[in-house]
Amino acid sequence: MAADQLNKQWFSYTDLNGQVWNKLGNDDAACHAVDGSTAAVGGQPDYPKSTRRRQPRMAVYTDPTTFRQKTCIIYTEAALAAITAGATIAVHVPGETATVSYSLSAKRPDKAPVRSTARQLIDHA
Repeated sequence: MAADQLNKQWFSYTDLNGQVWNKLGNDDAACHAVDGSTAAVGGQPDYPKSTRRRQPRMAVYTDPTTFRQKTCIIYTEAALAAITAGATIAVHVPGETATVSYSLSAKRPDKAPVRSTARQLIDHA
């Protein structure tokens, strides 16, 4: 069986504020089964670099035998809501001829900073 190569592709990502971005993610058949990805659209801004304050929503799947993990970016809120407890994905593992079932172990919502209004103090005479 041929080895699965790590390929990247641009996809359209909608954050919790409704802003649509172009997000670079893995072009992976296992994740595409659940991630709600669609092709990127020209003219949309690129998703900023992930930091502690800004991160895309993700689903983490774990192999119950080896405890290896597969993390998938979830591109829409609807796709995250559709992932339920007990969900599995079929992952190609190097050295294996068949896919291995990974079970959902965590759902992580996205994080985005929210700009608050500036504080205006009253001038005193």
